[in-house]
Amino acid sequence: MTTRSAGQRRVLAIRLAIGVTAFALSLILTSSPLQLTYAQAAAPQPPPAQAGPAQAAPAEQPPEHLSPIEKAEKDGTAMRLSLKDLTKLALQNNLDIAISDTNEELFQQRLVQTQGPYDPAVTWGLGVQSSKNPNNNLATASGTAFNKTDSAYWNFGFSQNFKTGGGVTATWNTQRTDSNRKFDLFSPQYSATTRIQFKQPLRRNFRIDQNRNNIRLANLNMQLNDVQFKQQVVTTIAQIQGVYWDLISAIRNYEIARRSVNLAWITLRDNKKKVEIGTLAPIEITSAQASMAQREGDLISAEENIFRVENNLRSKISADRNADVWRRIIVPVDTPDFTEYKVNLEEAIDTALKNRPELETIALNIRTADLNYQFGLNQKKWQIDLTGSFWSSGIAGPQGYLDGVPQNRPELIGGMPTAYKTIFTGGYTSWSFGFDIQIPLKNHSLESQLAQVQIDKRQSLMKRKNQELAIQVDVRNAVQALETNRQRVDQSKLARQLAQEQLDGDEKRFQAGLSQNFLVLQRQNELAQAEFSELQALIAYRKSIITLQQSMYTLLESNDFDIAKTSSDNVAKLK
Repeated sequence: MTTRSAGQRRVLAIRLAIGVTAFALSLILTSSPLQLTYAQAAAPQPPPAQAGPAQAAPAEQPPEHLSPIEKAEKDGTAMRLSLKDLTKLALQNNLDIAISDTNEELFQQRLVQTQGPYDPAVTWGLGVQSSKNPNNNLATASGTAFNKTDSAYWNFGFSQNFKTGGGVTATWNTQRTDSNRKFDLFSPQYSATTRIQFKQPLRRNFRIDQNRNNIRLANLNMQLNDVQFKQQVVTTIAQIQGVYWDLISAIRNYEIARRSVNLAWITLRDNKKKVEIGTLAPIEITSAQASMAQREGDLISAEENIFRVENNLRSKISADRNADVWRRIIVPVDTPDFTEYKVNLEEAIDTALKNRPELETIALNIRTADLNYQFGLNQKKWQIDLTGSFWSSGIAGPQGYLDGVPQNRPELIGGMPTAYKTIFTGGYTSWSFGFDIQIPLKNHSLESQLAQVQIDKRQSLMKRKNQELAIQVDVRNAVQALETNRQRVDQSKLARQLAQEQLDGDEKRFQAGLSQNFLVLQRQNELAQAEFSELQALIAYRKSIITLQQSMYTLLESNDFDIAKTSSDNVAKLK
């Protein structure tokens, strides 16, 4: 049996007294109403009650920090928007979508332009002419040294092309001529002619020609533009929805930073109390103040980030700086709470291969190549055109005499009305009917064009196969990212719970004098980082859902494209 000396017994008694005193102080501090729990610090603190002249605000509450969202809710400038509401606003007002929407009008006008060759045309001519020529033929000589002819004409014409490759032309020509030639029977002479001509290809350009091929290509371009417009809408909305979740992340990050500031304030307050009763060194107050200053800087940065994301989101849903959204604060009503999005990989790939616009674009390019090839083959055929014309002439003028003998028939005596009449009654009609045939022997240019079209088509087929592979990889990556982010959510949630438990444990040990102040501050920072990591994991999971829906081309509802097609109507007229 070991016998202790009197000195050893005194040291043991002193140590026991110190331990009992420390334990008693820890009980007092942990049961004190001045001690705030983490849950109290985590929740937004209510503003201090209005105190009268003799009543001060409670010193145990941390300073109030209102986020821009809370200020907007308080002063009535908040604009609460769900993700669906935001999507509708963007479809109606986004400038990128409006620009793409006007492309449809552009291609519609190009389609109208291809109808131009089938527009009927009317021509009209009016003029006068005078000429003098020396007498060089006895039969046409005049009584003077020269022949003089004065004429006036007024002509009308009409032409129309048909969608069979042919066309028709009709003319009505009228002329009045004065001449001093000796043997002219009429002076002045009134003449009129009407003519109808037609032409119809029977082989080349019968089923297809350049005009009709241009129309078919313009229709394909309309479809291609529609596909590109839908792709632009989906891409833009995916970006906007991503910014919506960025705004939610910025707001939640502010709340995390505010809770961290409140925890630093609680630690600073408790350290001051302990320094006052002599259980803590004064340097620990400096450490707590430094930590609080750093966290307040983080809070300021978090507030600035909310404003920055807000402005980015506003620019994507309204190009009008006077719009209501630029004067109010956007308050998201959706939450990033975890809800698992289930998807079958094979079904997702099949959906993407069915819906993706890249494949539809390639399919339209292949159809374009087919149309050009068919037109090229048509141009290699023999050209056989059926032609025909019918015309009738009329003539009139005053009675002419030769040696006192009248030379003209009575029905031809008169002015221009008589000339018009004889067109139909004089029997001066003519007609023609025939075939124009052209046999191409060799056409290197056309054959080269056909070969290039076939090469383009083969390249498009290979591109389609390559694009199908790329889409499968895209969907697989999106599904894998979704699963990875789901695991990140589970891991970050566990990490946040463990960080909370570590902070709670170190706070209790610190109150009992078994831990150090810097370790509590470190645990607070670790908890804030864990909360931020959990938030980022939730936002990343939400964004991965958007990416997967975009890869499957199922991001928007069926009528969203119809809404987007009215976006250009909502843009003010610009100079």
